[in-house]
Amino acid sequence: MTDKKKVLVVEDEAAVALALTDALTAEGFAVSVAKEGESGLAMALAEHPDLILTDLRMPGMDGITMIDKLHEDSWGRDANIIILSNASDLDTLKSAMEHNTFHYMVKGDNSMADIVAAVKKQLLLS
Repeated sequence: MTDKKKVLVVEDEAAVALALTDALTAEGFAVSVAKEGESGLAMALAEHPDLILTDLRMPGMDGITMIDKLHEDSWGRDANIIILSNASDLDTLKSAMEHNTFHYMVKGDNSMADIVAAVKKQLLLS
């Protein structure tokens, strides 16, 4: 990649955030990390990343609330978002789709390689 694409990881589990950061950085992405939805929202609005990779269940502001608030902003309305969560129940999936997320991945069902591939595909890099 000549221009580093910016990815914001919003993830409260430090080990998962580190693994995602390492995997994405190794592929040439510039990665920022927020530990919960409120700081993720602030970072997204300030940095305008090319893609946001967010968990749903976090302390404080959850991922769906963060996405709702992001969509109130003119830039955020069209933000590129992948939800990466262990929540796989139908109600959560339905809620995510109603919030205009483009891709939903269950953490336990995907390897880091799968996640990196999804980020590249979402950014039309593969």
